[in-house]
Amino acid sequence: MTARRAGRPMAALRQDLPPALRSFAVELRRRRAESGLTLRDLARAIGLSPASLSRVFNGERLMSEADLRRLASSLGLAEAETRALELRLRQARAESEGATGGQGTGGSDLRDRLLVLREESGLSLREIAQRLEAAGTPLGKSTIERALRDPAPALPHSLQVAEALIAALPDAEREAATLGVLQAARAAVTPPAVQGEAPHAARPISQWDPLDLEVHRAVRPASTAVGQALPGYVLRAHDRDLARVVSAAAEGTSGMAVLVGPSSTGKTRACWEAVRPLAPKGWRLWHPVDPTRADAALRGLDEVRPRTVVWLNETQHYLGQPRHGERLAAALHDLLVRPERGPVLVLGTLWPEHAHQYTAPPAPGAPDPRPRARDLLAGRLIPVPDAFDQDALRSAGALARHGDAPLAEALAWSSGGRVPQFLAGGPELLRRYAASTPAARALLDAAIDARRYGAGAALPRSFLTEAAAGYLTDSEYDSLSGDWAAGALAEATAPVHGRMAPLRPGPERERRDARDSPSARAFRLADYLVQFGRTSRRTRFPPSSFWYAAYEHLPARDLFALSTAAFRSARLTWANQLVRRAADLGGPVVEGTALLYSKAALAERSGDHDGAEQLYQRAAEARDPLALFRLAQAYERAGDADGVERLARSAADAEGFLPLTDTGPRAGEGAEPLYRRAAEAGDPHALFRLFRMRERDGDPEGAERVALKAADAGYAWLFDFPVRWPDGLDADGTITPPSPESED
Repeated sequence: MTARRAGRPMAALRQDLPPALRSFAVELRRRRAESGLTLRDLARAIGLSPASLSRVFNGERLMSEADLRRLASSLGLAEAETRALELRLRQARAESEGATGGQGTGGSDLRDRLLVLREESGLSLREIAQRLEAAGTPLGKSTIERALRDPAPALPHSLQVAEALIAALPDAEREAATLGVLQAARAAVTPPAVQGEAPHAARPISQWDPLDLEVHRAVRPASTAVGQALPGYVLRAHDRDLARVVSAAAEGTSGMAVLVGPSSTGKTRACWEAVRPLAPKGWRLWHPVDPTRADAALRGLDEVRPRTVVWLNETQHYLGQPRHGERLAAALHDLLVRPERGPVLVLGTLWPEHAHQYTAPPAPGAPDPRPRARDLLAGRLIPVPDAFDQDALRSAGALARHGDAPLAEALAWSSGGRVPQFLAGGPELLRRYAASTPAARALLDAAIDARRYGAGAALPRSFLTEAAAGYLTDSEYDSLSGDWAAGALAEATAPVHGRMAPLRPGPERERRDARDSPSARAFRLADYLVQFGRTSRRTRFPPSSFWYAAYEHLPARDLFALSTAAFRSARLTWANQLVRRAADLGGPVVEGTALLYSKAALAERSGDHDGAEQLYQRAAEARDPLALFRLAQAYERAGDADGVERLARSAADAEGFLPLTDTGPRAGEGAEPLYRRAAEAGDPHALFRLFRMRERDGDPEGAERVALKAADAGYAWLFDFPVRWPDGLDADGTITPPSPESED
């Protein structure tokens, strides 16, 4: 059997092709090359002329979905691959409609239906004219052509043409085709007021700039003078899941989807690509942001009208808002389940940790702060991987070979398939962070430490500048001059590319005190650096200046989170001071899983030791640091080293560390380098095992160094630290001396 020839090389695609059309044409070319079929083979198989099919492969025209299905069958594609191609076709068509301005909802929809009918019927203009003449409604070929090209202004003629085309279809297809044409014609002549106006802030999807919807601008390749705003789009598995929700909304069923994935993995871009096919159907989009996202959404949700996309990018800013989050979740649920308000489409994005926070059921006996958010999100989360799989890499490679410079550079420099992060500017952010001056780097490190310890996104300027001083060496601090803080802030907020920067000023409304002073202006750390810092600074405890600045300038909610972090690191003085300061400011001193610990302590004091133990265990399973400390302390005093190790291993699993392979408590000599490397990364199980090894080898000083490192990483609760360090540790890791009162 001889191999089929692929035919002559195809002409290069024009550089000015729109991204979605280019992506569709490139994917068709890739699939054809893999099949080994020539264009002539394919044209013959699906009933098109080679010239017509060539124009499709060159991005000069689009094809009907029926022809695309026949083409996919000829190429031997699976159903999932066929649906992916259909999605690309719809996106290319929506892009074309947006570029030409469209004809409104009904005009473009009716034109699409007429063009598809003509292709499916196979009638030429002359044959259509002959059929119309035979039916007693003659039209000239130029009139027929205008009716096909721009049907809304010539609706009577368009309906005559549609009738002639439908008559040429098989009997089984005529009823559905007639219904579709009538619905499109009705939409073409229905005034917008009857269709239902969207909120004042909503506007047609085609009028939105994706960058205004927080889609990341593409990295500009060093080899190009002008970078394209967005690279070609590569479809992945989650796009197909999202397309099903969008298609259902387009057909009249309201829906909601929230994409869940780490920072800079393409979640927002996927939402944008998904809604573009709705643009020619007259859908509008509403992005509530002012005065705050949750306030704007709650205030305007009652005004949402049918065929509106509610854009909730960074959904944690809506559902996680303490005052309005649950009310907003209830209002969104009501919007989705009431048929008279639909169809509407609600789209959002979340990091995995936020999704877990809003969907995980509370521990038994603990309060349930987000029942409505959990119900709203149930069954509506779509995971987004942080890397391209092999099929996505092949598609991206095809786009790169056909002139997509950002994708070409991302493929060349990214590793492990992490193309989206590179495109979103992650490497540029890290390069800026690494190359920062000492003062700017100190600001960024202070911001990273605040966020990894649980502080909110808005960090006051006064906090950052006061905290930063302790991150500088003596020589670095002595070299500062003038208003060094202003210069460091200017450096840290300078854009890396597009609108991205390591640190960016928050809106003017994000102030921390009533005086509304310039020092109260808040700044936000780039998401990519937040996630990077959680790993890179895991074993580093912030200097004293960080804690003094937090005490003076952060709100009660942030102080409570930082107090918990200080306790986990045996910084007992700061843990107590911050929780008292939080209480003075009117914040909670007990919340979440800490309530379980309080109940356990009460049960223990009342003599119910079994009940207390069960409550401690539940709180520990929910990662409450007080309960973890209490259990570790109990195991330690009972001489149950294995029990403490189980807690350490559980903590390592929760933090995402890979299991360490060993042969048991007395691992061989080769185990120590393994544990030492893992301990440097902050693995609590490795730190515990290394500590035991030092003790076993008669090296108390080495064991103490490991225990201090564990404390810096937040795992002081693994050791009975009230015995080891009765008054805790200072910020610099030295043992806190007893207070004069305790000596008396």
